[in-house]
Amino acid sequence: MLTANYFRRIEGRKQFQKAVFLLKEHFKIEFTYHFIPYLYGPYSSQLQSDIDNLARTGYLKASKIGPLYYYEITPFGERLACEIEKEYGQNQSKDLAKKVVDLKECTTEELVQWSKQLMKEKYKDDFVFPW
Repeated sequence: MLTANYFRRIEGRKQFQKAVFLLKEHFKIEFTYHFIPYLYGPYSSQLQSDIDNLARTGYLKASKIGPLYYYEITPFGERLACEIEKEYGQNQSKDLAKKVVDLKECTTEELVQWSKQLMKEKYKDDFVFPW
């Protein structure tokens, strides 16, 4: 929720997946998602299920334009994110927000390439990579 809140608008499932992977693996944010190598880099079915549930319950607005899904936080989602921030803590929330800003400066393709490279480096003995 906080990641979506700080992004405000996420352009595509790839961007969402890669951003959360990089927050977890590169920036050491504690996410419980398990990622596997997939066609466009790291993918978590658990994360996608959570994203779909957040959209279904009105916390995120999902729009499909052509082949891409766009996700935006809703006012309902903003209220939940505010509550989560309080529980998460001011320092941790600011740290996450700064890291999301760093990721927002990257294109989706840059996030894909960065996450693929990081996954290969970290998990070279654990997976066969389809890319």
